[in-house]
Amino acid sequence: MSFAKKILALAIASIGTQSALAVEAADSADGSVVVVTATLRAHTIAAAPAFTTVVTEDDIAKSPVNSLADLLRETVGVNNMTDGTGRDEIQIRGLGGKYTLMLLNGRRVSSSGVLWRGGDFDFSSIPLNSIKRVEIVRGPMAALYGSDAIGGVVNIITKEPGKQWIGSVSSEYRRIASGTNGDQYRLGASTSGAINDKLSLSISGEMYDRQPWFSDADPLHAPRLEQKRSQNLMTTATWKLSETQTLDIDFGYNKDKRPYGMYYYAYFPQWNYESKDYREQEITRNTYGLNHKASWDWGTTTAYVSRESSSIDDFNSRYNKPQQRFIKEENTYAKLYANTNFGINAMTVGFDFRDQKISDMVYKSGGVSTRTSALFAEDEINLLKGLNLTLGGRFDKNDAFGNHFSPKTYLTYQANDAVTVKGGITKGFKAPDAYQITKEYSVVSCGGKCFLAGNPNLSPEKSTNYEIGVEVHQKAWNFTAVVFKNELDNMIVSLYDAAGPSRKWANVAKAKTRGLELQADVELGSGVSVAGNLTHLKAEYIDESGKLSKLDNRPENMLNLSLNWKATDNLQTTLAANYVGKQVFEGNDLPAYTRYDATFAAKLNKNTTLRFGVKNLTNVSLEEKNKNFQTFELGRNYYVSATYAF
Repeated sequence: MSFAKKILALAIASIGTQSALAVEAADSADGSVVVVTATLRAHTIAAAPAFTTVVTEDDIAKSPVNSLADLLRETVGVNNMTDGTGRDEIQIRGLGGKYTLMLLNGRRVSSSGVLWRGGDFDFSSIPLNSIKRVEIVRGPMAALYGSDAIGGVVNIITKEPGKQWIGSVSSEYRRIASGTNGDQYRLGASTSGAINDKLSLSISGEMYDRQPWFSDADPLHAPRLEQKRSQNLMTTATWKLSETQTLDIDFGYNKDKRPYGMYYYAYFPQWNYESKDYREQEITRNTYGLNHKASWDWGTTTAYVSRESSSIDDFNSRYNKPQQRFIKEENTYAKLYANTNFGINAMTVGFDFRDQKISDMVYKSGGVSTRTSALFAEDEINLLKGLNLTLGGRFDKNDAFGNHFSPKTYLTYQANDAVTVKGGITKGFKAPDAYQITKEYSVVSCGGKCFLAGNPNLSPEKSTNYEIGVEVHQKAWNFTAVVFKNELDNMIVSLYDAAGPSRKWANVAKAKTRGLELQADVELGSGVSVAGNLTHLKAEYIDESGKLSKLDNRPENMLNLSLNWKATDNLQTTLAANYVGKQVFEGNDLPAYTRYDATFAAKLNKNTTLRFGVKNLTNVSLEEKNKNFQTFELGRNYYVSATYAF
């Protein structure tokens, strides 16, 4: 029996036992957590027509991670495929980063689309101390959110100001024991409160400085982790227009600088030749937004408009002249939707608009623009007690690719207060990005030997997605098991032509990902709890010749376990194990490995908390395990942080 079948059989067998126990449960724990991303309305995590993981500010505080992307990869169904210099790409259920939609308080964040290779600054542009929780919807959300959401959605929800003024100041220092350099510093501050009866304000800021880190295996060439400096500021003013209406006024500022340095090195002994490539990037983004919420006799409405203005100063020695390029991107988003209930129906109806303008000296015309508008609707129908059918659909109009319809059908059955069975089928499409459809736009490829040009004849990618699973939520324990399958057609890949040599984008591939997700946590008593999740994945790719291959950098199994002990009210500790299974890269088999982390948190007094820990306790080095690993783990690293709340 295969690994997946064994795990699935165990999960199904345990459901019967757990269901019997659940009948006696009067209340639930995590099942009562309220989420909004899956439906654009408040739902308990158990009743929502999707499988959602919630990461809280407490989870962030007690974790040894040093970035949001680092934290996300420890949740079920999610993998962070970092590149050779540490730039992040979040994958959900085996689908690449471009299929995961990033949201901030429900609003799209997408300026990193300009840097189609390695643009990861969206994951570090939100001050960690401003985050209240993160909702990760695993699986397609195209019916509500459109293009880019066929893999899943990550919604970062920030803290809201209250009546009383509160604040905090935090700092962190991280030291990597192995290799050379790599010290990291973080300083953050936040405050929020009411100015008067009508107006409240929240402000969060953060500065982050990271030295380049050179591993023991290659200390003289390109760093394994590039140098980075960033500053982030986020402010929200909430104006209470009436007892039933509020207006949020948002402003965000992000500056992300990757100083000049080598990012690629290769030695060719047959010619006694060294190949070196250098780059430097500085990205500045300003975000403005208005968000209006209102309650009416018939339901609620939400309307927002936001604008991102980004500038990118980009130098790369691989570019043909000019090697120094200046790129600007302007994104305008608007969304209006209403929620209402009548009879057995709970409906959401809305309108979406997106306008993107990119200016780059590479374009002979000076730039390119795309515009998309959409109508969407979702109806949750209560068929019987505990049985709900969700029907949804989205009609997109793209100025370059015409009209597309994305339907959704989902069934949710709450057997009792603790057990929910749910599953559904959804479809979606993803329009090619601007750089992929413009023939005059080309970038260096083939290791510097050719150029990759846009193709105006591209068609949108289309997906069909299936999932079914069960959630069990008890007072002292929770369990989730999900089986999923994704089919992606018209997949856009870059085709190589040796005669040029050259590359171009083309719709020639198909991808299939399928697997199993298990997640559980249990309170053992005396302040001890255990949590864990397992993702079993098969990710395959059919190339232009019809050959079936495994998708690169998709571990077959990922297992995360943590043992938490709250020794006293003021002291708690966590020991975690993270297993990454076998995977492939460019036809090479890569071995499995396990990383161990330990963290400690001590509350010194009512205002001050000290945290310290060790990540990668056994100093796992992927370079030593196999030289074909594209990603890497930081060597054993120690961190200490302090937070003063007032």
